Amino acid sequence: MSGETAKFLAGGEFPIPIVDSQGQVSVIFKEFGVGVAFTPVVMSEGRISLKIESEVSELSNQGAVQIGSLQIPAIKTRRANSTVELPSGGSLAMAGLLSEDTRQNIDGVPGLKDIPILGTLFRSRDFVKQETELVIIVTPYVVRPTATKELAGPADGMADATDMKANFLGHVNRIYGRGTAIPDGGLKGDYGFIVE
Repeated sequence: MSGETAKFLAGGEFPIPIVDSQGQVSVIFKEFGVGVAFTPVVMSEGRISLKIESEVSELSNQGAVQIGSLQIPAIKTRRANSTVELPSGGSLAMAGLLSEDTRQNIDGVPGLKDIPILGTLFRSRDFVKQETELVIIVTPYVVRPTATKELAGPADGMADATDMKANFLGHVNRIYGRGTAIPDGGLKGDYGFIVE
């Protein structure tokens, strides 16, 4: 709806203990993961002003706080915010928020791993490289109201599998072949994106 913010979070929450002035310990929860929030505002002539806020955060031991035997992890965060004006059906793509983490570790038998040439037989070398990037594609549409009977639901035309197919083949719904007509109730028009 125009002017209303929609938020999505793919991640979780972790507890942080808080001590108040009387010494009582309470817990608050901090969100982490991939979060996207956007606010569309419908303007004149079918144009849409779109504010997008994206955030990628992850728990990290770098910068963690140690309180007695309790360790509170730090959060590494990357954010991108933008406001654009688009026509109905226009697309906005935001990319970036790169993360690159490289680790190398050498383990081995103490003393023997340091012998020149023969030491390679007594040691192992691990190399781990992790790269992530967040890409957000948003396509807003100005829609006209329609009757409920004109809308197709996700379960329209779905039939449950028989007990034999569910138990032996693991089917959840009935699978239609060439000899059987597909039930009515599919989506009308073009939907979705093709990303290669």
